[in-house]
Amino acid sequence: MLKETVKYDLLSPSFYAAPDATLHRMRAEDPVYWHPKLEAWILTRYDDIQCVIRNPRFSVDRGGQIGRGGSAQVQDKLDFCNHFFAQWMVFSDPPRHTHLRTLVAKAFTPHLADSLQPAIARLADELISAVRGVGRMEVIHDFTSPLPSLVTAQMLGIPREHIPDLKRWSRDMFGLFGAGKATDEIVEATYQSLVACREYFEAQIAQRRKNPSNDLIGKLIAVEEQGSKLSEQELTGACITLMAGAYETTTYLISNGLLALLRHPAQLQKLRENPTLIDSAVEEFLRYEGPALSVVRRAIEDTFIGGRCLRSGQKIYCMLHAGNHDPARFPEPERLDIGRKDNRHLGLGLGIHFCLGAVLTRLETKIAINTIVQRLPELHLDTDELTWMPSLAMRGLQALPVAF
Repeated sequence: MLKETVKYDLLSPSFYAAPDATLHRMRAEDPVYWHPKLEAWILTRYDDIQCVIRNPRFSVDRGGQIGRGGSAQVQDKLDFCNHFFAQWMVFSDPPRHTHLRTLVAKAFTPHLADSLQPAIARLADELISAVRGVGRMEVIHDFTSPLPSLVTAQMLGIPREHIPDLKRWSRDMFGLFGAGKATDEIVEATYQSLVACREYFEAQIAQRRKNPSNDLIGKLIAVEEQGSKLSEQELTGACITLMAGAYETTTYLISNGLLALLRHPAQLQKLRENPTLIDSAVEEFLRYEGPALSVVRRAIEDTFIGGRCLRSGQKIYCMLHAGNHDPARFPEPERLDIGRKDNRHLGLGLGIHFCLGAVLTRLETKIAINTIVQRLPELHLDTDELTWMPSLAMRGLQALPVAF
């Protein structure tokens, strides 16, 4: 099995640019495929993906497998990164995951997200006003990156001038998640950013212990459940997870959703004429071009999926994008339909690891998309070429030039 020829290229710029054809072929020909280069199983059917994500026989604890493949000189740094990530809630299984999520969810509530709605609307308007007279913008640089960054900073109680550092650290960390095999350069960048980010949030936490605050970091420090509180390490991990997740996921979702509308003018006009469709539109963006290309699991015992035996310890890429385009689950999956019914997509995960920040991500996306659609009636793409992030984890553009 390990000597099998690679039938499907999942690591090329052409795949990142347009993964649908390859994933469709995999789903039809080999839906549970062992990829020898990635040394992992690739799942492309909705039902198989849902089964693995919900099944306790598959773990989110990657067991030190994140990005393995660097040189001996950087192995210690890679091991440090793997150990650090293993402390995060998103890479923890029950009962530890239950403990962490219960506490974090008491601080990061839907009410907290809803309370940010006026600030999100104001920031979205300010960002569009800043470029409206220019007649063009690069959407990610001018709008979809600043908006969630500013919202997340306000939520955490972090000064605006620190945002560039936080964005760089977040980008470096997600670079390692999405790497099929980590290069020395990727490991070094991730290591440096992890160390800096950890030190930054340790200082923020220490500051709030001396001077309690009502921001999210202050709430995380104060939260308690049946006598249990978050440890210092857990607090730091929660802050970094919320910071990186809130920024990356929302940036890509807004950009991807806007691109989908620009490529489907009839749907764009439909939303412009009826802004109340935004709720179902956001769910369709999450299905059609969601911010996550895949999530990774590890088998903790031999398990049969789709007639193939996934051995204990083996890595599995659950290709969310492929599941969201599975014709066995979604009628006409390649058609963008902002009014789609019964849209139980995989865009924000499933089960116990369903995105904790889903309420905030959806809220920001609704406000952002409606703001840009309503305020820029002549909006159109300003390029024939788009470059996507070279990542198996995230699905996002590097730039999105538009004119209006």
